[in-house]
Amino acid sequence: MVKGTSKRGNKSVFRRVLGPLVFAIGLVFLAGCVGPSRKAPREPIYTSAADRAAEQTAVLKQVCKLVEKRFYAPDYNGANWATAYDRYAERAGAAIGTTAFYEVINAMLKELDDAHTGAMSPIESWEDLMASRAFVGINLERIDDQWVVVDLRPRSAAEEAGVKIGWIAQARDGEVLQAEGFSFRNEPGRAYAWTFLDEQDRAMVVTMTARTLATRMPPVERASPQGWVYLRFDEFETSYHTWLRERLAANRDAPGVILDLRHNSGGAVWSLERVLNDFFKDRVSYGAFVSRKGHRDKEKSAWRDGVGFEGDLVVLVGAASASSAEILAHVFKHYDRGVLIGRPTAGAVVASRFFRLRDGGELQMGIYDFESLSGDRLEGNGVEPDILVERSLTDLREGIDSDIDAAVDWLRVHARPIGAPSL
Repeated sequence: MVKGTSKRGNKSVFRRVLGPLVFAIGLVFLAGCVGPSRKAPREPIYTSAADRAAEQTAVLKQVCKLVEKRFYAPDYNGANWATAYDRYAERAGAAIGTTAFYEVINAMLKELDDAHTGAMSPIESWEDLMASRAFVGINLERIDDQWVVVDLRPRSAAEEAGVKIGWIAQARDGEVLQAEGFSFRNEPGRAYAWTFLDEQDRAMVVTMTARTLATRMPPVERASPQGWVYLRFDEFETSYHTWLRERLAANRDAPGVILDLRHNSGGAVWSLERVLNDFFKDRVSYGAFVSRKGHRDKEKSAWRDGVGFEGDLVVLVGAASASSAEILAHVFKHYDRGVLIGRPTAGAVVASRFFRLRDGGELQMGIYDFESLSGDRLEGNGVEPDILVERSLTDLREGIDSDIDAAVDWLRVHARPIGAPSL
């Protein structure tokens, strides 16, 4: 399943990487003044198998034509797109149920080898617009060749059931989790049996009932006795960048900030441009978007004035840092504005937009490649940290955040004392 930004119809950067290293459990276009429907779309009812096949193959053909006209790579990243419809039409027409049908669409789109391109069914599109979804509440990351719980969603079934960070997830309802990645959809009110190894490697089966929660995790602020401030936000959109601006303004004189982008999977370009303003006195270039025909749009941070925070900056990154978060990390590194600590980022940096499909679903598709300030592609490569920190299962189980420990060590050596003038 693909999830994208709310900036529909313009340049927007994918905010959820579909890679093997991170998995968040649970995962309409507005015209004029018409608001979104509060009711979830229903499963379509067809009068015959032939009618179902006709409608579903028509949607498939629409997807194929959109990709043919707008996909950013003229060679379709090596995919034989000219034959795609013919190869998938029979399967699409025979699929029973929207979920099965969209699995066929996404199997076809997977040939494009682009993490920013995929289709959302009508119900997934509606959930995306409503910014809520059914979760059990665990975030998993691939550590030591195992799926490990690295984050718990507040007020979720997992938190209430006593699941702990550092537990190893092995299966859901008896289905073993695949090393190369997986995706589960949760139904609200349905119970799921998860198999874990706890902190003592004892097998446990925990049954959790999925509940509808806001998709956006709340931002986090913490302060240390030394005056350093920790700030975490997980998406580039209005409420998050407004919060970040307010917290930077309130802590303008802090000697240092630890900016946590490890769970930030990207978001809208216009939000990224405003965040950049808060860390630089003047407008800065951050790269170029490259069209299918090779036209390069050189981009800069927003015109409006930002906070202009001048204290020392440590940026935490990892495999789940994607898209706009990667561009931000790249800019900090290019201008020597901050030190990057953690692990390489996802390498998922292509600008995309949404296209409404005839059945109410949506196609999110990469339509611009991205060229970094150094002229390289971040797509498929990511951003390397300045200080590499290996995350271990042992540290997680002991409550040790080795990235933050490394950030604090760096600040102790490099950060100016509270009250000292900036240079």
